[in-house]
Amino acid sequence: MFKILIFEESLNYQVNTIFINYDVDIVNSVDEFIDAIYSKDYNLYLINFLYYPQLEELRDSGDKTSCIFIDEFYNIYNIKKAFLVADDYMIKPLFLEELAIRVDYHYRKLFNNLKNIIIYKDFYFHLNSQQLFQKTIKVKLTPNEMKLVTLFMLHKNKPVSKDIIYDELESSSDGSLRVYISKLNKLGLDINYDRSIVTYLLVED
Repeated sequence: MFKILIFEESLNYQVNTIFINYDVDIVNSVDEFIDAIYSKDYNLYLINFLYYPQLEELRDSGDKTSCIFIDEFYNIYNIKKAFLVADDYMIKPLFLEELAIRVDYHYRKLFNNLKNIIIYKDFYFHLNSQQLFQKTIKVKLTPNEMKLVTLFMLHKNKPVSKDIIYDELESSSDGSLRVYISKLNKLGLDINYDRSIVTYLLVED
């Protein structure tokens, strides 16, 4: 299910209305916000603009989760600043129907834009954002693991030589490559190794 983290007090009572079809968590402090994002993967943040510094830090750390900022009043400077790190911006008083439309847009953007998504079993790999989802849960991967996922997703059911793999990775060895492949297989990807021709193959049933 599409997972939303709300850090905006005015929306705390909307969980059973406009957010009823989503998996929603609510936080009320910076500490709760940080704890939540490190304990669970979310698809969308709804955050009061007061917490711009926290989102900026997340972006610097590589977090690409979509975000809608909620601001207290119209301020053109805040609008310009918001779109440096966020994906959307709304000003109070909020019209809940409009907010519902915007949230639905981000849901559809994430899961229904199939031209930019490679589907494998219950995995969705987003080419543009370089993110892997299992159903609606974002899978955390290291940079080299993500490079492997990209390579295999683009070559489903096609053998990929070890030389090509090593060219893609920042640094690797036979031992570390086996570790990467083992982790991806444990996640649910079916990557087979053919020793006779030294190739790997992502198999789709």
